[in-house]
Amino acid sequence: MRTMLQYFRTINSLTGYSVKKKYSNQRPAQKSSNTNVFTGQKTESSQTTWDPSNIFHCSADHKYAVVILNRPIRWKQELLLQIWKNAKIRVTVDGGTNRWITFLGQQGESVLSGKCKEYMPDIITGDFDSICPQILEKLKSNGAMVINTPDQNDTDYTKALMQLGAYSKNQNIQLDGVYVFADTSGRIDHIVANINTLYKSNHLLGNIKVINVASNSLTWLLQPGKHKIIIPNDLVEHSSWCSLLPFGTPVNCISTRGLKWDLENSTMEFGGLISSSNTYNGYPEVTVTTDTATIWTMGIEPLVKTVVDD
Repeated sequence: MRTMLQYFRTINSLTGYSVKKKYSNQRPAQKSSNTNVFTGQKTESSQTTWDPSNIFHCSADHKYAVVILNRPIRWKQELLLQIWKNAKIRVTVDGGTNRWITFLGQQGESVLSGKCKEYMPDIITGDFDSICPQILEKLKSNGAMVINTPDQNDTDYTKALMQLGAYSKNQNIQLDGVYVFADTSGRIDHIVANINTLYKSNHLLGNIKVINVASNSLTWLLQPGKHKIIIPNDLVEHSSWCSLLPFGTPVNCISTRGLKWDLENSTMEFGGLISSSNTYNGYPEVTVTTDTATIWTMGIEPLVKTVVDD
């Protein structure tokens, strides 16, 4: 175990409606790719492949971290606990720690008493304006690393990714991706702030892919280039929704294949065209080629059963 001094040296080193063309029944030829379907690492063909079903499988081959933000947790307990246990690093962020302990139910008391280490976070971060002090102290005494991040120039989410990056480097833990549990109900400024962090994530974590996980959706950032998104059959059969959203700056040229309403060298911007409430055309994959970073978000209702967390 490296010293706390070494850890903080590591963190200090970080830099801080237009016509829509329907899709043809003829599939374009796809170049072969050995892309890692979880990480989205690029191959020689410069295609990034995403397989959103991976969150439901928790294979040991997926080296990922879990981050719990201070948002309602509406996932089925059995599924989320498995995702948590298989994570390489587990982080709770400020009041998200309270929500995590509550979500655990009786097991939460065991965590606080030090008897159930597998559900204890490795790191607790935030400015600590919403966490229960007693919970914080108990988890700290049981071995959780507590990192106060009082800087108000960044959100707790952004600062948590900074700390996660430093911790993984310090502990020599290689990560492919990060699942951030951040439900999209409630305040729109919180929702947009979480999307803003996605735009920062490449600078914070490099090629580690960050996916925001809500009770009914997955959301991530598509960097400029070509992307292949593998669509689970249940989502195709249920005509589940998906969207491409150009936050911040216009997307000057974007094309898709596999959507009911495809884009062809289109420009997207707020006040103009955006591709919201789209769906799939029957094929189990979507390709997106974009010259500008843009948000991809997709409904996963058929894949997950939600529970109400008050």
